[in-house]
Amino acid sequence: MNVTKNGSVRWKSYCWVYMSRDLTGKHVGAQEIGNGIWKVFYRNVFLGYFNEKDIRDKEKSIRLSIYLV
Repeated sequence: MNVTKNGSVRWKSYCWVYMSRDLTGKHVGAQEIGNGIWKVFYRNVFLGYFNEKDIRDKEKSIRLSIYLV
């Protein structure tokens, strides 16, 4: 996934997940760990988690969390 100028990535063509403006133009990767929870990495650096369910429920952009809630 490519991080846009505003620091977000598009998730599944319809929602946004905010990463950081420092990552603008960089590629990040996501790995599902189960139940719609994803770990996000830049190269070999762990950035945080996001829950895919939160995106669908809120129908808006969300931020990464360093905590698994």
